[in-house]
Amino acid sequence: MTSTKLDMSCRVCGSRDVELFLDLGDQPHCNRLIPPEMADRREPFFPLRTGFCRACTLVQIDHTIPKEDMFSDYPYVSGTTRTLVAHFAETSARLVERYGLSETDLVVDIGSNDGTWLKQYRPFGLRVLGVEPAANVVALARAAGVPTENAFFNKETAERVLAEHGQASLMTAAGVFFHLEELHSVVEGIKVLLKEDGVFCVQAIYLGGMIENTAFDQIYHEHLCYYTLRSLEELFRRHGLEVFDVSVVPIHGGSLEAHVGWAGRRPASDAVHALRAEEERRGYGRIETYQAFAENVWRLKRDLLDVLEAARRDGKTVYCYGAPAKGATLLNSFGIDTRLVQLATEKSPLKFGKMIPGARIPIVDEATVPPPDAYLVLAWNFLDEFLGKERRFLEGGGQFIVPVPRLRVVTAADLPATVRETAAARL
Repeated sequence: MTSTKLDMSCRVCGSRDVELFLDLGDQPHCNRLIPPEMADRREPFFPLRTGFCRACTLVQIDHTIPKEDMFSDYPYVSGTTRTLVAHFAETSARLVERYGLSETDLVVDIGSNDGTWLKQYRPFGLRVLGVEPAANVVALARAAGVPTENAFFNKETAERVLAEHGQASLMTAAGVFFHLEELHSVVEGIKVLLKEDGVFCVQAIYLGGMIENTAFDQIYHEHLCYYTLRSLEELFRRHGLEVFDVSVVPIHGGSLEAHVGWAGRRPASDAVHALRAEEERRGYGRIETYQAFAENVWRLKRDLLDVLEAARRDGKTVYCYGAPAKGATLLNSFGIDTRLVQLATEKSPLKFGKMIPGARIPIVDEATVPPPDAYLVLAWNFLDEFLGKERRFLEGGGQFIVPVPRLRVVTAADLPATVRETAAARL
């Protein structure tokens, strides 16, 4: 296979040896939904190319849309999904117990969105502070009583927070650590703000899960980096921090949860050693693994288009179930537009009346339209929640077309036994 180098320096180690393995073409910013007044104008498109650093093994995209353009106003709200709220509640209780946190301890959440995670510390009486750049969701957090700084987190912000609030016993970042344009300044800020015996808990979509699930739709311009334990350890090592414990949690189709502290404070757990060995066994440090991943992406494209074209020939209506950022990547990479999928249904008012960028599929309030014959499930990471919510739709003959982790058409026969039994009891 011909090797193509990306014209960039690695975001972690600075090497110029970054090899392209997946080119998804030019695509719009996935979370910049198209309002009605922009319907007759073409949105800007940017390269979406993914490469592998042969020096430190970091997987990354080469084009950076300025963070101010992506995150100063943001349509995603954490609290709309019950699964995510429950996940944060479980994680918070676990962290408080494990590290013996009390009312005097400060928890700082980086990229805190509407404060969903920080709300889960209320039963424990901890001091909390969010740092969030999007003014619209900061307003939601503050309205819910969650103290929140409207700023991008970096070293300068950390120094200001330190002066006003003191050091943090626990710092967290969920679903944001791969967004960071100022990556090294952010890690420097963590080191500044974190107590010497404190813990930084980061949850980031795990590259291993993306590879195993062909979850290429998690590649988009907001996600600059895609981590394995090995590449994450390399980043922290450069700033006097180290991973001392790690696990893979099921949220978002598999996320790496790393517990990080000052170097030398805690020994690496057995889980760290085990995951290092597992990543080596699975070849996450070799370009060939990522080239095979790219081949799987293009195979999925052929198979999914076959399913959607068959539905169109049969006169069936197909809507997107949700309009998540990852959905824009899938739709635009595979050339899916209103010819194959007519609408996207949503429950977030921030998205109603707009269109998915690129694909230009209209987004509507799910309560205002009758169900289609089939839904294309873009937010496949919450499929279990959707199966419970939409059991009547499936029992009435509806279908879920689920592209990831493997392409399948879900019907009532595929409902989990517990859901079927609950449905039967209510009839």
